[in-house]
Amino acid sequence: MQKLILIFFVLTINVAFSQSYFEGKTLYCKSENPKAIQLFNTGIETLYLNKTLDKKYLKMTSEAFFGAYKMDSTFCDALFFTGYTLRLLNDENALACYYLADSLANNRSLEFKINLAGEALRYGNEISTKIARRKYNEIIKYFPESPEGYFGFAITSPIYGDVEKGLENIDLAIEKYNQKNIPLKDDVVFIKGILLALNKRYEEGLENLEKSYSSYKKEDNFKIHYALCLLKVSERKNDAKMKQKAVKMYDKIDNKAEIPKEVAELLKF
Repeated sequence: MQKLILIFFVLTINVAFSQSYFEGKTLYCKSENPKAIQLFNTGIETLYLNKTLDKKYLKMTSEAFFGAYKMDSTFCDALFFTGYTLRLLNDENALACYYLADSLANNRSLEFKINLAGEALRYGNEISTKIARRKYNEIIKYFPESPEGYFGFAITSPIYGDVEKGLENIDLAIEKYNQKNIPLKDDVVFIKGILLALNKRYEEGLENLEKSYSSYKKEDNFKIHYALCLLKVSERKNDAKMKQKAVKMYDKIDNKAEIPKEVAELLKF
């Protein structure tokens, strides 16, 4: 389950920033060092101007941000933007920068925690996954009105097997999105469909997966849980056509060896 869920997450993750923060107008650890601030502002300007994300200029930008941090080791924003530019360069050091920046920010930044958690999940190993889950729990604790902590908890639930709590959290995420008048994206509906399937609420799972069909029909995560819901609902309704549809969906799964054991045991035709 872990590998498939992480692949799904990487496909859907969004880098999170408020516009004012991205423009360097809001800082969490503002430096009192004029030279550090000047170098940081240069980094922001060059990052903003580099609309094509040219790697040569991204490298120069990351060096500017890191130079600002070296001038002032309390300047968490400079270190965070170092991580951000390194991430754009697919540099593995991005994770360490994100982690240290979040530590320096002392739970003041939602952006730091969201991006750190997302980057950690990209690695897909036990330690990084634990970091991601911890950061989602911290978002829930320190930023309870943000949907992102609940959504992140839900998306990691199949990894940890606490799928009932995951379903509770995806519902809380949806509630928070609605309160903020943020339209639900297909990834939210999709993960809810998976969690409903794993909680054996197959009809509701089927309904949610069908809503996200157009976006995720090519993904194995979708095919696995959609086939499962189709099969179980067809058995309850004694619907031969639906069962045939489940078989066809199952046959489309590219990596059947990656189907989690607990799900594979239920996919018996």
